[in-house]
Amino acid sequence: MADARDILGVERGGATPAERKPEKKERMKRPEGMSREAFALLSGSNPLITTQLMEGLKKSKKDKPNRPTGKGTVVWRAQPFTNQARSDGLQLVHWAKGFKDASGRVRDAHEGDYPFAKYNKKVDGDWRGGPKCPVFRYDEEEWSSLIADAASSWSRAETDYLLAMVEQFDQRFIVIADRWDFPGGQPRSLEDLKERYYSIARKLLVAREGTDALLANHPLVKHPYNAGQDRQRKAALMSLLDRDTSQEEKDNAVLEQARQIEERRRAEQAAAQAAAAAAAQARRAAATPGVANAARGGSAGPAAGVSNPSVFDASYLTYPASFDNHTQPGMPSLLSPTLEPLRPERPAVYARGLHTRATVEQQPVAILGPQAPRLAKAVEAAFAELSIPLQPRYSSRSVCGAYLALRGEVLHLVELRRLQAARQAAQRGNDAKRKGPGEGQAAAKRQKVAGKR
Repeated sequence: MADARDILGVERGGATPAERKPEKKERMKRPEGMSREAFALLSGSNPLITTQLMEGLKKSKKDKPNRPTGKGTVVWRAQPFTNQARSDGLQLVHWAKGFKDASGRVRDAHEGDYPFAKYNKKVDGDWRGGPKCPVFRYDEEEWSSLIADAASSWSRAETDYLLAMVEQFDQRFIVIADRWDFPGGQPRSLEDLKERYYSIARKLLVAREGTDALLANHPLVKHPYNAGQDRQRKAALMSLLDRDTSQEEKDNAVLEQARQIEERRRAEQAAAQAAAAAAAQARRAAATPGVANAARGGSAGPAAGVSNPSVFDASYLTYPASFDNHTQPGMPSLLSPTLEPLRPERPAVYARGLHTRATVEQQPVAILGPQAPRLAKAVEAAFAELSIPLQPRYSSRSVCGAYLALRGEVLHLVELRRLQAARQAAQRGNDAKRKGPGEGQAAAKRQKVAGKR
């Protein structure tokens, strides 16, 4: 025992360590609203029920007294009611909400007619807002002169049967086709029933009005029913609904290939436009140094003359001699500012006239570079000098191509005139500097006096 005390570090002859008391387990409290029998079934191994279930043990709303509102205390009563949409006067009973005031009088929440009666829509055949006419009816004269047709498979008895069903079911042709059972008649499809009724209605409308001008906006005349188109629409819809997963995957693969092809075409078009812009910029860079030196007062030697081939590339003005209206399959009919076939970014229908006007606005930047001066007034003056209208009258591919080519040549002409004027102004400045100050002032005074005269 002494060795054990030495190991534990307890002094010899000391008191023994106090023994630990066992911890008391927390006793689970019975939830409010739970019976003792149900609580006794719970043990320590089973957790307490969840919060969502505990909420259900609380008192329900129906146990709470109805709090009065501004309209009164809410009460529910079994009330008889009639539906104004019915013609048989059937009376039923339903639970209706009401409000009870302080005097004990109960007032219904929904007063007046039955609220769901407004959803019973009836057909009004008179499109001008006249008296109610559920369906179009005909008399003996109208049948013999307008509707009767020996080549038709519809008899008068079958036609009357159709009009009676149309009136009974308010032109719900799906219900009519489902309940169609004319004794001794041939089977009729939904499209046959609709085509027969709408053709009769259109004939009666036109005959009673006497002219088509008054019925130009009527739906039966403006949009006549086409049974063949309706059958094709339903067949296409059924084929779409009957597709399986493999067919949908094939369609998605085709769409993905089309998207990749379109992206590749856009990339090729962007590369071609970038190459054309780079070539134009290189030509402008070759022509700019001579003019810049002349404007700064440098010598306008042979390297800066107009006759220098490096200043202006005449081959850049070479456009196609003619433009064909009929392009090859796959080649776009639109043209870029540099008269190359242009494929739009998004496949759609484009008006060539509007596209040509937009291309005209892009031509100065595409041909002369991003630093192109404003030459709109000069181009208009050049067109007036040549007696050519500013906009083409026709928007065919050949006319638009020739017009854009002419605009490009006029732009080069106006730019050359501007460069020539700048060079002449620079030359005059150099000559004035070489002369004395007095001579320069005297020459400027003489020019001013001559201008006044």
